[in-house]
Amino acid sequence: MKYFIFLLVLAAPARGAELSITLRSAEQSALAVSNQYRAAVQTAEGAAAAARAAASPLSPRLSLEGSLRYNEIVPTIAMPPALGGARPLGDNWNYSIGPTASWTFYDGGALRSGHDAAVKMAAARSAEAENLRRQVVLKARTAYFRLQLALERVYLIGENLQLSQSQLRDISMGAKAGTRSRLDEIRARQETLSRRRDLLRARADLSAELRDFAFITGLDLPDGASLPMDARLAGIDLGDGQEPGLYLKAEVYTEILSRMLPAADGNMDKALPSVRAAENSVLAYKAFAAGYRAGKLPRLTLGARSSLDYPNGPNLYSFMQNSASLSLSLPLFESGSSAEKVRENELNAGAAEERRSETALLAAKDFSKSLDAYNALLAEQAINIDSVDDAAEASRLAYDAYKAGGGTWLDVESANLRELEAKTTAASANAEILLRLAVLDSLDGAVK
Repeated sequence: MKYFIFLLVLAAPARGAELSITLRSAEQSALAVSNQYRAAVQTAEGAAAAARAAASPLSPRLSLEGSLRYNEIVPTIAMPPALGGARPLGDNWNYSIGPTASWTFYDGGALRSGHDAAVKMAAARSAEAENLRRQVVLKARTAYFRLQLALERVYLIGENLQLSQSQLRDISMGAKAGTRSRLDEIRARQETLSRRRDLLRARADLSAELRDFAFITGLDLPDGASLPMDARLAGIDLGDGQEPGLYLKAEVYTEILSRMLPAADGNMDKALPSVRAAENSVLAYKAFAAGYRAGKLPRLTLGARSSLDYPNGPNLYSFMQNSASLSLSLPLFESGSSAEKVRENELNAGAAEERRSETALLAAKDFSKSLDAYNALLAEQAINIDSVDDAAEASRLAYDAYKAGGGTWLDVESANLRELEAKTTAASANAEILLRLAVLDSLDGAVK
């Protein structure tokens, strides 16, 4: 079954398939195929059902009860012959059937505590499911941003390879005309071969990221996914003579950034799902303890019944019987079972409270670290942008100077490599910014 929403376009036979992937579909698909998340949702729904069931004993209970009994010996009563002689006090067959109502009038709060515990446990399971949903979404986003970065690296190397090929053609023509040296032609060819090797490695890395992404999102990859290519490089001759079997297309960085930016302006959720889960577990265990403690108190139960009974004593006919009852029960000896149950749940409550405190502290630390890293990356990216502009201009000027005879090919090669490094560094910073925003969003108090 295909869970992933994607666009697969089959172009002309000379071109491979194109796969367009969006962040939103990646999140939805990851949730759809996550066994842990689906299990958590079902567990939460089961706990909610248990909470509703725990409310039932708080209300009166109406049931239809019946009994049928056969007595081998029917007792008799001696009567004077004048009164008919001995008479049986009943019949071998006895039955009683009718509606019965009962209500626990007082139990020290045991039933109420059980209901409260079930409600808090349901809230804890619901919070756990929400926490797992956030984690699955964060995992999908991380895989998407890593895939997007690998795709950008392929594009940047491919772009630099085009420049190397163009310069190699110019130098080869100059070498044939005698205006360029054979050594420069060899060095230009070596640079081109180096970029082709870099591109092959980048495509292999992209393939690995795509496999990881497909595993997380349940994406069924089409054929030809072993060495994919950026869709922006489709139709461009990169000199390898091979047509990629798959072209990948991701969302534009600026579009994703605009969606993720509000997370940096928000505040950490003081009641994170993981924290709420622990808090509700604390309350649930305390309620369980209160219920076992109340079990040592008397229990009063009111009852009412209307039934059709047979026989009516010695009279062998059916009759209607209405009755009311009040029953009292008080445990006298239970070998310390209730006391140990109280202690067990109090200790569980203490353990859950410790987990709550640790979870809150870890979340605060992760939020602060991610926010600090995000602010630092913004400052770094401003430097990276200037570096990219300078590197691009330096590359152009170095080649112009070389063509005019005022520089060496080593200057051109160095400038080209620095331009690629500057652009790759900026792309890596972009990916890091998105990753930090994704972490902040998972800890944000805003409604997701």
